[in-house]
Amino acid sequence: MTLRALTLAAAALTLGGCETLQEAYTETISSTYTAELRGANEVHRGDLNGSGTAEISFADELKRVCWDLNGLKGLGPITGAHIHRGRAGVDGPVVLPLKQATEGGWRGCSTDTSWVQRAFDEGLSNYYVNVHTAEYPKGAIRGQLRQ
Repeated sequence: MTLRALTLAAAALTLGGCETLQEAYTETISSTYTAELRGANEVHRGDLNGSGTAEISFADELKRVCWDLNGLKGLGPITGAHIHRGRAGVDGPVVLPLKQATEGGWRGCSTDTSWVQRAFDEGLSNYYVNVHTAEYPKGAIRGQLRQ
Protein backbone atom coordinates (compact mmCIF):
# COMPACT_ATOMS: atom_id res chain seq x y z
CA MET A 1 0.00 0.00 0.00
CA THR A 2 1.43 3.41 -0.93
CA LEU A 3 1.97 6.25 1.50
CA ARG A 4 -0.85 8.16 -0.18
CA ALA A 5 -3.27 5.24 0.29
CA LEU A 6 -2.25 4.84 3.94
CA THR A 7 -2.76 8.54 4.57
CA LEU A 8 -6.13 8.47 2.84
CA ALA A 9 -7.20 5.55 5.03
CA ALA A 10 -6.05 7.42 8.15
CA ALA A 11 -7.95 10.50 7.01
CA ALA A 12 -11.09 8.41 6.61
CA LEU A 13 -10.78 7.23 10.20
CA THR A 14 -10.37 10.79 11.48
CA LEU A 15 -13.07 12.38 9.34
CA GLY A 16 -14.73 13.88 12.43
CA GLY A 17 -16.40 17.21 11.67
CA CYS A 18 -15.38 17.31 8.02
CA GLU A 19 -18.13 17.19 5.44
CA THR A 20 -16.24 15.11 2.87
CA LEU A 21 -13.34 12.69 2.75
CA GLN A 22 -11.56 15.05 0.35
CA GLU A 23 -11.79 17.83 2.93
CA ALA A 24 -10.26 15.55 5.59
CA TYR A 25 -7.53 14.43 3.19
CA THR A 26 -6.69 18.02 2.27
CA GLU A 27 -6.39 18.93 5.93
CA THR A 28 -4.10 15.97 6.58
CA ILE A 29 -1.66 16.27 3.63
CA SER A 30 -0.26 19.70 2.80
CA SER A 31 1.74 18.59 -0.25
CA THR A 32 3.51 15.60 -1.77
CA TYR A 33 6.77 15.52 -3.71
CA THR A 34 8.45 12.70 -5.63
CA ALA A 35 11.98 11.87 -6.71
CA GLU A 36 13.10 9.45 -9.40
CA LEU A 37 16.11 7.71 -7.86
CA ARG A 38 18.91 6.76 -10.27
CA GLY A 39 22.61 5.97 -9.91
CA ALA A 40 23.47 8.44 -12.68
CA ASN A 41 22.08 11.26 -10.48
CA GLU A 42 24.74 10.74 -7.80
CA VAL A 43 27.58 13.29 -7.68
CA HIS A 44 30.08 10.50 -7.04
CA ARG A 45 29.89 7.26 -8.95
CA GLY A 46 26.47 5.76 -8.13
CA ASP A 47 25.02 2.33 -8.83
CA LEU A 48 24.00 2.48 -12.50
CA ASN A 49 21.92 -0.69 -12.03
CA GLY A 50 19.94 0.79 -9.14
CA SER A 51 16.64 2.63 -9.32
CA GLY A 52 13.54 3.51 -7.36
CA THR A 53 11.07 6.24 -6.48
CA ALA A 54 10.70 8.34 -3.34
CA GLU A 55 7.42 9.90 -2.25
CA ILE A 56 7.74 12.59 0.42
CA SER A 57 4.59 14.10 1.98
CA PHE A 58 4.25 17.02 4.34
CA ALA A 59 1.26 16.86 6.68
CA ASP A 60 -0.40 18.47 9.69
CA GLU A 61 0.48 22.04 8.70
CA LEU A 62 4.09 21.00 7.94
CA LYS A 63 4.55 19.49 11.41
CA ARG A 64 5.03 15.97 10.05
CA VAL A 65 6.99 14.57 7.09
CA CYS A 66 6.34 11.08 5.73
CA TRP A 67 8.29 9.02 3.22
CA ASP A 68 7.79 5.93 1.10
CA LEU A 69 10.63 4.55 -1.03
CA ASN A 70 9.16 2.34 -3.76
CA GLY A 71 10.44 -0.01 -6.43
CA LEU A 72 13.99 -0.14 -5.10
CA LYS A 73 15.84 -2.55 -7.38
CA GLY A 74 19.29 -3.37 -8.66
CA LEU A 75 20.85 -2.47 -5.30
CA GLY A 76 22.85 -4.36 -2.71
CA PRO A 77 21.61 -4.30 0.91
CA ILE A 78 20.60 -0.75 1.83
CA THR A 79 22.59 0.79 4.68
CA GLY A 80 20.76 4.12 4.87
CA ALA A 81 18.54 6.68 3.17
CA HIS A 82 18.22 10.43 3.72
CA ILE A 83 16.76 13.71 2.57
CA HIS A 84 19.57 16.19 1.87
CA ARG A 85 19.69 19.91 1.16
CA GLY A 86 21.45 20.36 -2.18
CA ARG A 87 20.83 21.21 -5.81
CA ALA A 88 21.28 18.70 -8.61
CA GLY A 89 24.97 17.85 -9.01
CA VAL A 90 25.90 19.11 -5.52
CA ASP A 91 26.39 17.12 -2.31
CA GLY A 92 24.58 18.60 0.65
CA PRO A 93 23.98 18.03 4.35
CA VAL A 94 21.45 15.52 5.64
CA VAL A 95 18.27 17.21 6.87
CA LEU A 96 16.36 14.02 7.70
CA PRO A 97 17.53 10.41 8.04
CA LEU A 98 14.85 8.06 6.67
CA LYS A 99 14.23 4.96 8.73
CA GLN A 100 13.26 1.51 7.59
CA ALA A 101 9.81 0.34 8.70
CA THR A 102 9.65 -2.40 11.33
CA GLU A 103 7.92 -4.74 8.87
CA GLY A 104 10.49 -3.98 6.17
CA GLY A 105 10.43 -1.45 3.39
CA TRP A 106 11.49 2.16 3.67
CA ARG A 107 8.45 4.09 4.84
CA GLY A 108 7.53 6.09 7.88
CA CYS A 109 6.87 9.53 9.33
CA SER A 110 8.79 11.97 11.51
CA THR A 111 7.98 15.10 13.46
CA ASP A 112 11.57 16.33 13.00
CA THR A 113 10.55 19.22 10.75
CA SER A 114 13.05 21.89 11.81
CA TRP A 115 14.25 22.05 8.17
CA VAL A 116 10.85 22.08 6.42
CA GLN A 117 9.99 25.79 6.40
CA ARG A 118 13.42 26.63 4.98
CA ALA A 119 12.93 23.94 2.33
CA PHE A 120 9.62 25.44 1.23
CA ASP A 121 11.14 28.94 1.24
CA GLU A 122 14.10 27.81 -0.91
CA GLY A 123 12.08 25.42 -3.06
CA LEU A 124 11.92 21.66 -2.56
CA SER A 125 13.73 21.12 -5.88
CA ASN A 126 16.86 22.18 -3.95
CA TYR A 127 16.50 19.01 -1.83
CA TYR A 128 17.13 15.40 -2.76
CA VAL A 129 16.67 11.85 -1.53
CA ASN A 130 19.47 9.34 -1.73
CA VAL A 131 19.94 5.72 -0.77
CA HIS A 132 23.24 4.23 0.41
CA THR A 133 24.66 0.71 0.21
CA ALA A 134 27.92 -0.79 1.49
CA GLU A 135 29.30 -0.71 -2.06
CA TYR A 136 28.21 2.92 -2.52
CA PRO A 137 28.61 4.57 0.90
CA LYS A 138 28.39 8.11 -0.57
CA GLY A 139 25.13 7.17 -2.29
CA ALA A 140 23.94 4.48 -4.67
CA ILE A 141 20.90 6.28 -6.12
CA ARG A 142 19.63 9.83 -5.87
CA GLY A 143 16.81 12.05 -7.08
CA GLN A 144 15.80 15.70 -6.67
CA LEU A 145 12.37 16.36 -5.15
CA ARG A 146 9.69 17.66 -7.49
CA GLN A 147 5.98 18.20 -7.19
